[in-house]
Amino acid sequence: MKIIKVNFLTLYFLLLLFLCGYLKLGIIVFIIVVFHEMGHILFIKLFKYKIIDITIYPFGGITKVDKDINTPLNKELLIACGGIIFQLILFIIIYFVPINVITKELLYKYNMSILLFNMLPIIPLDGSIIINSLLNKIFSYKVSYYLYIIISIIFSIFYLFFNYWYSLNNYLIVSLFIIKTYYAIKNYKYLKTRFLLERYLNKYEYKYISTKTGDLDILKIDTYQYFKENNKIVSEYSKLKEMFDTKFIL
Repeated sequence: MKIIKVNFLTLYFLLLLFLCGYLKLGIIVFIIVVFHEMGHILFIKLFKYKIIDITIYPFGGITKVDKDINTPLNKELLIACGGIIFQLILFIIIYFVPINVITKELLYKYNMSILLFNMLPIIPLDGSIIINSLLNKIFSYKVSYYLYIIISIIFSIFYLFFNYWYSLNNYLIVSLFIIKTYYAIKNYKYLKTRFLLERYLNKYEYKYISTKTGDLDILKIDTYQYFKENNKIVSEYSKLKEMFDTKFIL
């Protein structure tokens, strides 16, 4: 049985809605969030990855998955888009389910709000994972990660600027953005080392092969790299072996 956690923000929103007499609204939002997360779970199971835990937030969930950083980008994109796909399906379900007009309008409204919110390219929202996956199709892992952080910070500032006057809720959400972005910055060195070590220890089915001049910072997900050095072609494995063997000796 997988561990399902409910974040304190979710409990705060549900309690607030209950105290204000909006329990029905709280249930609707919770149903949408769970349905959204089922979309991620479907693709995770389809690709046979292991779920570590699921944390439920007011705007969606975060599912931690036991998978490599070098996971094929198309799979990464489908997992990230799973919640969005399920929410689009939910619009169809809402249309055909025989419920009263007011409930339908609430379901439409909050399903759309949560859908659009999750598409923002802010860590840890689905939009940030989608953007990061698309960046990795174009740039190296290092450059993509830097851009991923920068984009998240910029959109967090925009989000706060356009929503600062609404309520305390938005400050709590922005606080979550700041914390998650901070940890993304803090963990970069570890993630980069893991990214390189995975490529050294595992044999991936790369989609592309590239030959360029440069160092290990130019490595890309889905692409096996050869390096031009002193009129010779050196494989990325040779450079990774040299790097990790040297560290081990030291």
